[in-house]
Amino acid sequence: MITRRVKLITTDVWQVDGPGMRMPGGVVMPLSSAVVRLSDRTLLLYSPIKLDDEQAAAIDAEGEVAHIVAPNLYHHLYVKRAAERWPKATMHGAPGLAAKRDDVKIDRELGTGPIDSAVDVEVVGGAPRINEGLVFHRPSGTLLCADFLFNVTTPKNLRTRMVLAMMGTGGRIVKQSRVWSFLTKDKAAARASIDRVLGWPIASVLPVHGDFAPITAAELAPKLTRAYRGAVTTAQPT
Repeated sequence: MITRRVKLITTDVWQVDGPGMRMPGGVVMPLSSAVVRLSDRTLLLYSPIKLDDEQAAAIDAEGEVAHIVAPNLYHHLYVKRAAERWPKATMHGAPGLAAKRDDVKIDRELGTGPIDSAVDVEVVGGAPRINEGLVFHRPSGTLLCADFLFNVTTPKNLRTRMVLAMMGTGGRIVKQSRVWSFLTKDKAAARASIDRVLGWPIASVLPVHGDFAPITAAELAPKLTRAYRGAVTTAQPT
């Protein structure tokens, strides 16, 4: 069961579109969740949005939601609703989120252990104000991210295009926000994280803000200089 707003992107990977995130000045940022199938055929929901009943039913038709991921210290608004909808699911939160959301039971902190053999997790080091957890779905080669990368190919309006340009994420291609230049406090830790990520056999990126994009680790590397704080090279994928 697939609806217009729950799209099969590639094998065992779905994008769940939500209402745009409305910001001051009429800016509307696209917002979505990702769903991936794990090795035991259950599902992982990454960065829950405000799901309606039709979307939730479409997800349930694909399998049991066994894991919910609140990926960073900004993307957590709807995790409580997701936990109430799927009470048996394990809630994984970014480091520090449990203190920020004491109304949500965080079962496991991202980065403290494996979730499933089908996914790898890396909390981007050296950026404690966001503590973003990236999830890599090995069977499809898809990298899931929240604010680490943007790929807004159809900006809602002129003001949105202007804000994206100021953020350095305009141009309707995969880009990293200039904000990462300020978020990154420990360059060595950030570089170590990104080196590990680029060692994955990445074939595509599915960001929360924007569209799915086929892209390899080698193609992705030059786009990560703001978090890496310097030129990036890729390791041999593992």
